[in-house]
Amino acid sequence: MRFCIYLLLLPALVSGCARVHAHPPIAPLAGQLRPAAPAALYHTVEKGQTFYRIAKQYGVDAKELMRVNHVEDPSTLEVGQRLLIPGLVPSLLLYPAAQPLPEMNRGEIRRRVGPKQDFSVWKTITLHHSATRQGSAKLFDRDHTRRHMGGLFYHFVLGNGTYTDDGEVEVGWRWKRQIKANRPYDIQICLVGDFNKQQVSEAQFASLVTLIELLMDQYHISPNAIRKHEDIKGKHTECPGRNFPFYRLLSELKRHSDLENRHA
Repeated sequence: MRFCIYLLLLPALVSGCARVHAHPPIAPLAGQLRPAAPAALYHTVEKGQTFYRIAKQYGVDAKELMRVNHVEDPSTLEVGQRLLIPGLVPSLLLYPAAQPLPEMNRGEIRRRVGPKQDFSVWKTITLHHSATRQGSAKLFDRDHTRRHMGGLFYHFVLGNGTYTDDGEVEVGWRWKRQIKANRPYDIQICLVGDFNKQQVSEAQFASLVTLIELLMDQYHISPNAIRKHEDIKGKHTECPGRNFPFYRLLSELKRHSDLENRHA
C-alpha cells in the first residue's frame, strides 16, 4: 500500500520544465493585462541579436518589427541601433513598482549569492518553472541525479512555501562551484510552481527581482539578456508557463538598470 501511495505522489516531486509540441502562440486569458497602443517602447540592439530574437523577447511579429522601423533587409541591423517595439507602451507605465524586500531579506539573498567571482563570466539568465506544485532544491537534486543530469540542474531555486519558505532563494551546487549547466555563460533560475495553472507568488517575484538585480550588477548582465526557457531556439516548451509575469519582471529590471546608469 505504501508503495502505491509513493507511486501516486512521485509525479508531484519530479522537477523539470513542461515539454509540449510546437504550436501557435496561445492567446492571453480574459482579464490579463495587455500592452496597448500607442507604441512607445524602444529596444537598443546588442551584439549577437537579430530581429527574430528581439521580436520573440517582446512577443511581437518580426516582420512587423521590421516594418515599423522601416527596415527591409534584416542583415543591416547594427549594434546600438534603437528599435521601436510595436504595440507596446513603456513597461514603466504598465506595472507599479514591486515592493522592496525588508533590508535583512535583501541582505540574506546577497549573502547567499556571494561576492563576484572574478574568474567567472556570466552573460545570460534563463528562467524556468518546475512545472510541479511543490518542490525544493533538495528534491530536484535527487530527481536530476536519478535522471543522470549530474545533480541539480539549476543554479538557484525559489521556493513557493511547500518544502521551503515562500520566496526563499536556495543556491545549487553549480553556483557554489561556478559551473555551467548545459549552456556556457548562462545562469539557470527555477521557480517552484506550475505557472500554466498557478500564479507566481508576490514573495517569489520580489525575491526573483532582487536576485536578478544582484546578478546583473555583479556580472554586468543586461536586462535584454534575461530570457524564458521557451525563448531558446529549438526548445518546444511553455516553460516558465503562460502565467509567468515576464514583462512585469522586465519592467522592474529595466527600471533598476536605468537608475544604475544614471548613478554611474
